[in-house]
Amino acid sequence: MYSLPSLGPNEFAIFFIVLWILIIFLIARLTGWARMAGQYPDVGGFSGRKWRFQTITTRKGMGYKGSANVGADGRGLYLSLFFLFRFGHPPLFVPWRDITIIENKVFKMRVLEFRFRKTGDLPVRIAAKLADRLAEAAGSNWPGVSKV
Repeated sequence: MYSLPSLGPNEFAIFFIVLWILIIFLIARLTGWARMAGQYPDVGGFSGRKWRFQTITTRKGMGYKGSANVGADGRGLYLSLFFLFRFGHPPLFVPWRDITIIENKVFKMRVLEFRFRKTGDLPVRIAAKLADRLAEAAGSNWPGVSKV
């Protein structure tokens, strides 16, 4: 019978790190983050208000529970992830002019779905309480909310 070779601590650490990076890259593809980053990279170094350790949901119910940093200013929406999850997930910045927002109810909770002009089939959903903070930070540039 064939048995797997045992790994020493150094080999296991390398194996684990490589596996972690591969999984995080795969998640970036499955959630659509990689495609959004191609269209909306954060090139200017966002300096507006940020809320750390937030939850966002993307397509097919996948998302980032408690690991997203979400920010807003008068120019647009900023999204990034906690550093351990950042492989394949570069920070995003989407101008308000490219965003439409739709309000939904999910299990009796208000959830706002953000759609981006260049990646319309990739929603980003956030809780209404966080959206209220984003609207305040965006000021008069907030795109407004449509109800379903």
